[in-house]
Amino acid sequence: MPRAKLIRSSQFPYHITSRSNNKEWFYIPTQDVWKYSLELLSQGHNKFEVKLDAFVLMSNHYHMCVYTPQANIDEFMQFFNKNLGTKISRQAGRINRIFGAPYKWNIIRDDNYYQHVIRYIYQNPLRAGLVTKCEDYPYSDIMKQGFGRQEIEWMNSFLPIKESNSITKKLRRFEVK
Repeated sequence: MPRAKLIRSSQFPYHITSRSNNKEWFYIPTQDVWKYSLELLSQGHNKFEVKLDAFVLMSNHYHMCVYTPQANIDEFMQFFNKNLGTKISRQAGRINRIFGAPYKWNIIRDDNYYQHVIRYIYQNPLRAGLVTKCEDYPYSDIMKQGFGRQEIEWMNSFLPIKESNSITKKLRRFEVK
């Protein structure tokens, strides 16, 4: 089936995720992927005027929540994934693609869902058993976002299964229904 048609929005944020080819780990150290990601996110902010609300890098994928006031999510994501893949490939000496499929996206249209998505993104390392507190994961921008102590504690309390499954399901919808 064909991929769902992209909806370009300047009003609502997107939850974006992209995974490496065959779910393999990125072929270079995670701290290098993190460095490249931050560099490209900064460049993307300047070039495409995107506003990043959350970013977490895992060993074979990433999650972000991003606004695109210019309704240019496709241009930004093409820039980000292409350049990140190129940087990883060059350092790893690989010639094949890094990302296994197009990025997955979901538009966030209400505040309650937005809060759940932010929590879901920052809890990725927690759910993977890599840390016991979201703020301890080194490849997350949670501490740069200016959250207060109560917000951080709330993010560390597990997202109810129903909400977590709903977010995952919305990101899996690749086919036109």
